[in-house]
Amino acid sequence: MRILVLEDAKSTQLLIRKRLEKEGHSVEVVDNGHQGFLLASSVIFDVILTDISMPFWDGFKFIEAIGVVSPHMPIVILSSRSDELEVRQRLRKYKTIVGILPKPFDFDTLFSILKSVRVQTHHTINKKSRIVCTLGPASSSPEILGRMILAGMDVARLNFSHGTYEDHEAVLATLRQAESLWEKPVAVLQDLCGPKIRTGRMKDGGAELLPGKQIVIQAAERDGTAECISTITPEILKDLRKDDPILLDDGLLELRVVEEGEERVVCEVVVGGLLKSGKGINLPATSLSLPSITEKDWRDLDWGLNHSVDYVALSFVRSPEEILSIKEYIRKSGKRDLRVIAKIEKPEAVRDIREIISVSDGIMVARGDMGVELPAARVPRIQQEIIKLCWQNNKPVITATQMLDSMTTFSRPTRAEVTDVSVAIKEGTDAVMLSQETATGRDPVNVVRTMAEIICEEERYSGMSVEEYKQLMDDSTANPVITAAASLRNAAAVMLFDPKGHLYPVLSKWNRTIVSILITRSEHVARHASLYKNIIPLVIREELDREHMLEKAVETARKSGYIRAEDTVAVLYGEGVTGCDIRQIGALQLIKV
Repeated sequence: MRILVLEDAKSTQLLIRKRLEKEGHSVEVVDNGHQGFLLASSVIFDVILTDISMPFWDGFKFIEAIGVVSPHMPIVILSSRSDELEVRQRLRKYKTIVGILPKPFDFDTLFSILKSVRVQTHHTINKKSRIVCTLGPASSSPEILGRMILAGMDVARLNFSHGTYEDHEAVLATLRQAESLWEKPVAVLQDLCGPKIRTGRMKDGGAELLPGKQIVIQAAERDGTAECISTITPEILKDLRKDDPILLDDGLLELRVVEEGEERVVCEVVVGGLLKSGKGINLPATSLSLPSITEKDWRDLDWGLNHSVDYVALSFVRSPEEILSIKEYIRKSGKRDLRVIAKIEKPEAVRDIREIISVSDGIMVARGDMGVELPAARVPRIQQEIIKLCWQNNKPVITATQMLDSMTTFSRPTRAEVTDVSVAIKEGTDAVMLSQETATGRDPVNVVRTMAEIICEEERYSGMSVEEYKQLMDDSTANPVITAAASLRNAAAVMLFDPKGHLYPVLSKWNRTIVSILITRSEHVARHASLYKNIIPLVIREELDREHMLEKAVETARKSGYIRAEDTVAVLYGEGVTGCDIRQIGALQLIKV
């Protein structure tokens, strides 16, 4: 059997390892619960032996955490406190505990328990790519948010198309508590809803539109029928031109303009069906004068600035100027820590994608509206191209929409959904996003865990392509230290001291093989880094000189389980780095832990 032992006493560690290995078992030993959680998340074990009283996550906290990532993992308790009534009462709620042995314990009893353990299939979730989770009614409690963090949530999305400011404030406060409890930085992404173009209210809740029939869209509000409907955004009518297509309800219905007008537009039904109240309107061929940033968006952005969110996503981006206007507003507010994500869903954004990437802090491939505004068959190729361009420009990219959509209702994804997530990871996306699956789904924790398992499986086989290797060689002249670090094979980790956060995006781009540990004093830098692939942020708040900071960082990383004794670690310093010139990085230093 492969056995993980959690024990902080060195003499007991040695004794347990010696006896178990003598019986033919493969044994790994760690000092505390956090180390054990990281190791058990990345390596498959058959059974875990754990003490209760340990530093930096005791046995209870470890059992709680490992129960999220491996719900059926057998656990044996080895503790001098096992006879205490309070301890036994607390342990009763954990169904995977197969034995409780008081110290000093009898090895024959332990071996008997191990023989009774049924070997099962377990999964790892120690992924490099990131998971963005939309929060909502199903994922607003402290317990669920904590378990989602343990299962692999790196970024929490607040969808401002729904909910009140009070709702968002409450879930944000709860998230920060869970983040502190489980000691993992989680970025908050505020998603602005943008201009809502929807149909108005329908008489009797809906009407059947028949192909070939004419229908009027009017500015004046009214109860819609099969002959005439209204829109909550009447400003669009003046932009419509003859023969423009109008898509309703995510493209399920299609109209075509036959007569223009500012107050009323006459259309022909091309694809019919049932039209209900408040359905979305997409205008893929119409040049809209409607601003992408609404008055509500500006108010929502003020809320985000006042509540220290980490990223803001702008919906229905059409041009780089819209991103620049948001950035200028943020700059004038004095809150420079807020970064801007451009959501790519409009044809205009796809056309100007290079310019939009250059002015944005990140990109979201919003495939839902994109697949309506553009032919759905083009979406996979557009996704691949955007991911590639973001990688070339050191910008994080999120692939979004319906990735595990069936898990909103069911406990397992479809094979097509698994393939969808896997392909996005293979193409190099930094993050994959869950929407209603975690906001309103039946089991948000299971969804996150499932996505993490899919990511880990793909990452086991994904390597650097010939094209990427060629660019790495081309970059070696401008960034020799980064490329040297990315090429290391005998180091266990790269440790990066990057106070202002200018360097880690480059390291994220190139370092695919070994752990990249970002050392920073800034919570905002740590949270921003949570969106980047293969960057593990560690916050050390003390003001220390370089030598003592290195000692503190190594000790913290070792205690946390990211590195182990005798590991070789590559160290990079980024104090002199600016946003424009990363060649100021000092030489690469190799140390032994």
